[in-house]
Amino acid sequence: MPPLGSAANRAASAAAEQGARAPANPAGAADRADIRPLDIPGALQILLAEVGAALDLQARMSGGTLESPVQAAQHLVEMVLQAMPDDAPDVPAWTQALVRMEAALQTGLARAIAAVSAWRDVPAVVVDAAKETSALVFLVLGDEPQNPLWLRPEWVGLAPRLERFWRRRRLARRRLMDPDYSSGREEHR
Repeated sequence: MPPLGSAANRAASAAAEQGARAPANPAGAADRADIRPLDIPGALQILLAEVGAALDLQARMSGGTLESPVQAAQHLVEMVLQAMPDDAPDVPAWTQALVRMEAALQTGLARAIAAVSAWRDVPAVVVDAAKETSALVFLVLGDEPQNPLWLRPEWVGLAPRLERFWRRRRLARRRLMDPDYSSGREEHR
């Protein structure tokens, strides 16, 4: 073996590196050849998985694949409602859970949209569907007036839980904004 600093050692190292790199390139190309372009159901599945991971929940599918942003938003809202405590004894505990959930939801959706956007040869319509799903989730969970979308049959099952969520959110916001707000009446039950 030639000494470490010698020209012969550097030449041998360079030849070994070239030999090590050469087989990796064809294998990498072969791996990429099997990756198909991302479609809308695949992108929506990524959203469910990322938000589920951020909320520490299992993304459960109720049979079939998701075909539209509305379906994915419904599943994501269900996951959020599942992550919120139903039996929080006081408003501050529920508010802390809400803050943690909103941060996790934003993080999960941002990671999912970044993953979808970074996918090789992803069509713009797929990225738009992921962004639309994110916007729908925040629209449903927000404080804005109700959207006619929620009157559709697929959202009816979530209505009682969403109403409870919105009531508790309003109560928490009222207590934060008005220090004189009476805490004698429990509106969140």
